Amino acid sequence: MQSDFDPKPYLECLENLVDVDHVLAAEACQAAAWEYRPVDRRTTIVTCRDDWRHVQHDWPPGWPQIPYGEAFRDPARMLVAELWRAYEGALLKDDRAYTIRPNYGLVIIPSILGCEYDQRGDEMPWTVPLPDCDTVQAMIQQGMPDLNHGLGRQVWETESYFVETLARYPRLKQVVRVGCPDPQGPFSLASSIVGTDLFLAVIECPDLVHQLLGFLTEVYIAFMGRHKEMTGEPQGVGYTFSYRYKGSARIVDDSAVMLSRAMYREFCMPYNAQIAQALDGALGHFCGKGDQLFEAFASTPGIYAINFGNPEMQDLAARYEVAARHKVCLLWDGDLPQGCDHITTGIIHKCIVKSWAEAVAVARELHTE
Repeated sequence: MQSDFDPKPYLECLENLVDVDHVLAAEACQAAAWEYRPVDRRTTIVTCRDDWRHVQHDWPPGWPQIPYGEAFRDPARMLVAELWRAYEGALLKDDRAYTIRPNYGLVIIPSILGCEYDQRGDEMPWTVPLPDCDTVQAMIQQGMPDLNHGLGRQVWETESYFVETLARYPRLKQVVRVGCPDPQGPFSLASSIVGTDLFLAVIECPDLVHQLLGFLTEVYIAFMGRHKEMTGEPQGVGYTFSYRYKGSARIVDDSAVMLSRAMYREFCMPYNAQIAQALDGALGHFCGKGDQLFEAFASTPGIYAINFGNPEMQDLAARYEVAARHKVCLLWDGDLPQGCDHITTGIIHKCIVKSWAEAVAVARELHTE
């Protein structure tokens, strides 16, 4: 893949900054939290980035700010744009994993299946839904797609470029993890492909919805298998947004928050379980409040962690009580509510700050605990 951008100065800078032993120790701390083992202190990531709101409050000094629209079209720019997390971590020495990914958004699998997508300016891309049920049925009948179709080839070429480039740097190749492209989850994929009509379809033609979800589950598993092949990522471990997680899958259930409890158990839980069990476990995520689905999500076989897109809508103590019963680790982005200081394991806290100076101060406190 050709580029007029030279990432070498930034890679050399980061190579000189990285403390390999510290990063591997941080990953070990995350693993201990996942397994509810006793820890000396709460595992904490300090960052100026609010990932789920796509808000960057401030930047670590000395790293370029690359517009998303440029990164989307240039793997060298995308590599440097993604490596800012590792640079931030190298300066702060917090408890993060150094993660990057081919950041092409939630449209990857829909594009592989033939859907059009729209990417404008520096915005994340969105799927153009298929026009009707007949087109959805035809897509299913075509069977397993060529994983190089749509954005597929660009994703795999970007992953290959990441791996080959990082291999030239002895420290970086040990600690920078090429995490999975955004696979979403079966129901969220169905929502992207069908659009809002999906919420009528679960009532009017549930058999077709189940057929679609079963098909998307198979595609998801194949897609993640290709990712593992391309990156050499071990089975049973994955990386995303500075987290090292147990399992190879990352299941996003944002659209599912609009289902009832019974519908969630019917249309989401069995397909999520199939993915998690096929891929040695999964991290789950949802935006919104999700009172009706949390217990089911936490009790799904193979779900080992849950991350909240809207932690301000959650009661952490109540969520932790349920999660601890199932040994599900909570990935908490944002401020810790009062009265939760006793929660130290089974949780990874991402402390989101508004300025670089505040990030430095909070990280310094970690080092004195």
